[in-house]
Amino acid sequence: MYLNVILTIFVIVQIITMVLIYKWWKKYGRTLFKTFTQIKGMSPGGFNPSKMPDMGQMMKQFESMTKNMGKFK
Repeated sequence: MYLNVILTIFVIVQIITMVLIYKWWKKYGRTLFKTFTQIKGMSPGGFNPSKMPDMGQMMKQFESMTKNMGKFK
């Protein structure tokens, strides 16, 4: 008797969970999956090694910024 009640409750919980997952998938899952597949297929944009700034120039700018930070104390 107890086993029947426990199994019935377990089946009801599983059905409710599956219905909630199905509703979530219809609302958010499809677009989320499409977005992930589109991002995966994209080439890495925004990074072009030929247009990288000179590292020495960047370090000089960083040094000048740190020197100016010491003057504000």
